[in-house]
Amino acid sequence: MTRENAAVEAATTQESAERSSTVALGPNGETAEYVFVTPEMAVGWLAANIDRNRNVKKSRINGYVRDIQNDNWVLTGEAIKFDTTGRLIDGQNRCHAIIAAGRGAWVLVVRGISESALVVLDSGSARNTGDMLIITGLAEKADAKDIGAIARLHVAWKAGDVKHAASHIGGSTQLTKTEMADAVLSIENVDFAARHARAMYRYLRLPVSALGVAFLEFSAIDTDDTAEFFNRIRDGIQNGPGDPFLTLSRRVTNDLQAGASRRILPGQALFYLFRTWNAFRTDETLVKLQIGSPQAGFTPIPVPR
Repeated sequence: MTRENAAVEAATTQESAERSSTVALGPNGETAEYVFVTPEMAVGWLAANIDRNRNVKKSRINGYVRDIQNDNWVLTGEAIKFDTTGRLIDGQNRCHAIIAAGRGAWVLVVRGISESALVVLDSGSARNTGDMLIITGLAEKADAKDIGAIARLHVAWKAGDVKHAASHIGGSTQLTKTEMADAVLSIENVDFAARHARAMYRYLRLPVSALGVAFLEFSAIDTDDTAEFFNRIRDGIQNGPGDPFLTLSRRVTNDLQAGASRRILPGQALFYLFRTWNAFRTDETLVKLQIGSPQAGFTPIPVPR
């Protein structure tokens, strides 16, 4: 053996020893280790994707991409998993995200998962955004769901993703947990808005998310008018035909009575609330709240003034 070969063998042995010391071994030969996964590695892993793996979730991939590119990627303990034959059985969304981001990311990788584990894989209850807000102390348990919904719609509205009465949030506009935490921290009084919106829902059956966003937007314009606006809804103060509050109440009632499965989407609710607010603020007579149609086009959501 030459001196160079001996040096290479010694270095290889040392690297193998160091690597083995960082690999956790399971009772049936499973291994777990943290790996910096490059886009090239992710491509290779996807080539070994199990044939019956679930369809990719574009909204989740888009969220992962943003986290990676914005340096918000965090290790959560969720793993990319391979079975005993080396097939990828869980983690394809993260692999796609690493490729799309064009940057590597640290991921927990578990190898040697038995075939029988596929029966129970992902059958547990995953933590949702509301759970995250509670665990991190960003929301009380009673308010977490509403705070998350309000923050999500508020971010979409500010980003221009909710443009007209038929707009809805979903798909690529879904926030990652990191983005959600940042949104909740950045929206002043979002917890109070959530409690206020939940209380107002008793009097006006619009999505709590839209009621909360309306409260935040209106409060930033005029707190006294905001109080009067919602007090008139709560107290049912209406002054006959053309009164904005009567028109709003009738429109919401008619929508909900149109069918047992009918529900008012957040974008539609924002249109109703913002249009009514503007009429209220300018003493405008408001006879109809027309959202438009797919054929003629949907009515843009006005900016509250």
